[in-house]
Amino acid sequence: MGLATVHGIVKQSGGHISVYSEPAKGTTFKVYLPRTTEQEKPSSPIREEAAPGGMGEAILVVEDEPALRKLACEMLRRLGYRAESAGSPAEALALVESGKLVPDLVLTDVVMPGMNGKAMVEAMRKAKPGLKAIFMSGYAENIIAHHGVLAPDTPFLQKPFRVADLAAMLREVLQPPSRKPE
Repeated sequence: MGLATVHGIVKQSGGHISVYSEPAKGTTFKVYLPRTTEQEKPSSPIREEAAPGGMGEAILVVEDEPALRKLACEMLRRLGYRAESAGSPAEALALVESGKLVPDLVLTDVVMPGMNGKAMVEAMRKAKPGLKAIFMSGYAENIIAHHGVLAPDTPFLQKPFRVADLAAMLREVLQPPSRKPE
């Protein structure tokens, strides 16, 4: 898990992180979380049938962290989507621009080496206009928006996310716009 993801989780929980470092001795991270008086509730397993599922749509996962890329693909397949993956924006662009892959949607990390997810999706849309995308990041959504990386109304998932959250976001983005009655 990246430091940005840990930072986001700790901040969202109302905590903070203390860092102490000495050259040639190492670094210590201390994570402080607020105390709670609530009793732990037994968790219930997520029922996949309750989450809206896919209908075989092709989803391209672009994530530079191999474990997260693999996990996202497994989640998508369990939800009924065809999942393909790329470990970098360059790899993803080559797949789409060559026509070897025609995705219905791109699920991409925002911050990656070489090119950010927004620039990659914009480049892909030259080969496939109207391509739908969902962006994900370990950075908090307001930080991403504040730095102008994504527009405020852009489909965004905060990492880590639940299968149900991914399923709902996919259905929302893939669903054709409803027609207004005349």
